[in-house]
Amino acid sequence: MKICIENKDRHGLVYDISKILLKYNVNIISMEVIKNTTYLETEALSYKGEQKILSELHELSGIVQIKSIMLMPHNEKYQQMDIVFNTINEGIIITDKNGNIIYINKVAVKILKIPNDDILGQNISKALPFCKLLLKTLQTGKKYLHHEVYAEEYDNHYMVSSQPLLDENNNLSGGVAVIRDMETVRQIYQKITGQPSISFKDIIHQSDIMEKLILSAQHYASSNSTILIRGETGSGKELFARAIHNASPRHDNIFLAINCTAIPDTLLESELFGYEEGTFTGANKGGKLGLFELASGGTLFLDEIGDISSTLQAKLLRVLQEHRVRRIGGNREIPINVRIISATNCNLEQMVKDGLFRQDLYYRLNVIPLYLPPLRERKEDIRLLANYLFQSTVNNINTSIKSISQEAFEKLNNYDYPGNVRELSNIIERAINVARGPEITADDIILFNQMPTTNNGSNLNNYSTLNLNEALRSTEKNIIKEAMRKFNSSRKLGAALGLSHTSIIRKMKEYNLNFDKNN
Repeated sequence: MKICIENKDRHGLVYDISKILLKYNVNIISMEVIKNTTYLETEALSYKGEQKILSELHELSGIVQIKSIMLMPHNEKYQQMDIVFNTINEGIIITDKNGNIIYINKVAVKILKIPNDDILGQNISKALPFCKLLLKTLQTGKKYLHHEVYAEEYDNHYMVSSQPLLDENNNLSGGVAVIRDMETVRQIYQKITGQPSISFKDIIHQSDIMEKLILSAQHYASSNSTILIRGETGSGKELFARAIHNASPRHDNIFLAINCTAIPDTLLESELFGYEEGTFTGANKGGKLGLFELASGGTLFLDEIGDISSTLQAKLLRVLQEHRVRRIGGNREIPINVRIISATNCNLEQMVKDGLFRQDLYYRLNVIPLYLPPLRERKEDIRLLANYLFQSTVNNINTSIKSISQEAFEKLNNYDYPGNVRELSNIIERAINVARGPEITADDIILFNQMPTTNNGSNLNNYSTLNLNEALRSTEKNIIKEAMRKFNSSRKLGAALGLSHTSIIRKMKEYNLNFDKNN
């Protein structure tokens, strides 16, 4: 029997209620008094027995009304808490001040793959030994947020936070642990980074060569094999990589991209593989997830793959062979499920011959080759691209310019675009800012070989008869030659110029430079 007794405030009412129950030898399971209401739960009674007791309770002075209830207040609060805790996506574990588990929600049971009844009442140090963070909270009374932990017994990584529970006197009464599996962490990361959703429809083209390329890429998207995208700078290699990912069965999972030549080797290694806590000075507490782990279930795009060092080449080869990674400073092999798409504008075949790129890694990366043609080989796309870039730009700036003239289009069509679509975008945006009339004219289209000269030592007029690639190569060669006068080793030279050891050796061979000739 569960009843709610509404009553006037008077002394001795609980005693009188207890006397009636004692008279009929009825055991009280629980009794709660909240203001002018008494909640009573007894053992199960027969209908007649219940009616007799209710009749006598009604005769007590001060009784306003008596009604049946489904739950006692403390059970109702627990049920409400359980409903709330089971609607969130994190695992919740609550202990008393001694570390004994008093509550675990369904998400935690699912994440940890353990039956609820198996650990309720057990001490967390024995039931879930990886939850040392919660034990630390119970010892110190402090909260600890977002620590990655490895549970050896489950061979899995979790993100764990812990906070103390305090009673009304601000004394420690227990603790709560919030657990997320790393898949949830990856999904959160994906939402925060706000990745653009690129599809093949976003690749502006009308040429047959691009149409055939897109059809091939769409077919390759359904595979899990590695793809190596070749093409000049600015030809859209990352755009294709994103479109392939979003057309693949992995499209609901994360796409991550990294430029392998943009950061030093040591930093690149920690970005790709992650590290364990305490590996080096300044390392994050709890260590750090590498991109291979973060991208698990999705796609990792490695741009400028030809510039990675021989050490990283060996480590990348091992990942591709074994589908497992080992963090810096760690000794555990972490399984991953990630598709690798890489890209380069280097001649990897020549680099393999020169001993600058591992042949076995080349074969692992180049299972599916894709070659993106430069813009000069698909000139029928220039007008369409120019209109698209023009419209995209004028929508984002305050301008009265309405169109591009026919003469301007002809000038655009007669240029070779060594910088490809990226250079075309630059030319269009510059023209919009230069133009004074309602449309862009041929005079507003300023190409690289028309850029004004300068007297500051760079001497651009020396390049007036060269195209952009030739000018850049000549400048790069001169910079390397000058730096070789100051540094006597390829490692020091590469560090000074912000290039990897592999990249500087490749460029020295490309320009036929060596230290003996230049010193």
